Amino acid sequence: MKVLNRLKHRWLRVAIFLLAMVVVVPFALSRAMSPLRRVVVHEIAGVDRSEDAATGATLRLAAYNIAHGRGLADSNWDTGPPSERISRLDDIARLLRTIDADIVVLNEVDFDCSWSRSVNQALYLAEHAGYRFRAEQRNLDVRFAFWTWRFGNAILSKYPITRAQVVDLPGYSRWETLVAGKKKGLMCEIQWADQPVRVIGAHLSHRSESLRVQSVSDIVDLMAEQQGIPTILAGDLNSTPSGYPHSKQDVTGANAIDLLDRSAFFRRSPDGAHTTDASFTFPAVRPDRVIDWIMIPPAWQFVEYDVDPSQHSDHRAVLSSIKPKAPDAR
Repeated sequence: MKVLNRLKHRWLRVAIFLLAMVVVVPFALSRAMSPLRRVVVHEIAGVDRSEDAATGATLRLAAYNIAHGRGLADSNWDTGPPSERISRLDDIARLLRTIDADIVVLNEVDFDCSWSRSVNQALYLAEHAGYRFRAEQRNLDVRFAFWTWRFGNAILSKYPITRAQVVDLPGYSRWETLVAGKKKGLMCEIQWADQPVRVIGAHLSHRSESLRVQSVSDIVDLMAEQQGIPTILAGDLNSTPSGYPHSKQDVTGANAIDLLDRSAFFRRSPDGAHTTDASFTFPAVRPDRVIDWIMIPPAWQFVEYDVDPSQHSDHRAVLSSIKPKAPDAR
């Protein structure tokens, strides 16, 4: 009986050790290494669509939440065979080529995820849509047993990305942030025309307007510290201003887009309470609200602003052409 008990204890120790090797060690290593992967900047050899902009030319931008390449499916796991997701990425790449933006802000981009067969979607789209420069920023970065989840925001550019950094934003909970990560932003300086421009790509929380208000407050504080370079804010902000369909407020009555408006650091389109259906961005099928935005410096103007009706994601892509106002323009 004692021998049997010793064998049971030995096998229990072996089982615990194997469990640690399979589950705990990969998880711990992934979390320990995550700070080294927060922001990565790449230049793709062989992709030559970098351009020189003439002074006073328009800058063309796009913002697109690509929903991990799952299309209109409700679950990231429910996307059919791998070839189907690659085919959808090809559709998105063709759309980006058609839009022909100089800078593209992407949300919900997989860099190494089991549900998308570990395809780096930012790299795939940059190569297939013809963008030489890209920056990646991870929101979620965790490995558990045999599954990996690394995804976040990306910025693709025809012009050199000279600097990139994380924009830290508040998390939903301390434990969730520690265990897996949280939504953050990506800020890049890009050399365009005779001056740099700064682009902040952000994907704010879908869970509460209160958290979105806190995030926008941090962005506004950052803007107060980072003046001097024209700054564009773009992405899925998950908020629509007061007076718009599906607008929400926190317990104090605050709204994230209203806060950005009051900051005077950005101007937006649509900018009136009577927005049209054509400006709605979500859901892609029969959209009823605008939550994806391109916001520009107050000293710049919109030359063009449009929402593409394609349904390669549950969001629609936003695109705009912008330029600095003439010195005497008001």
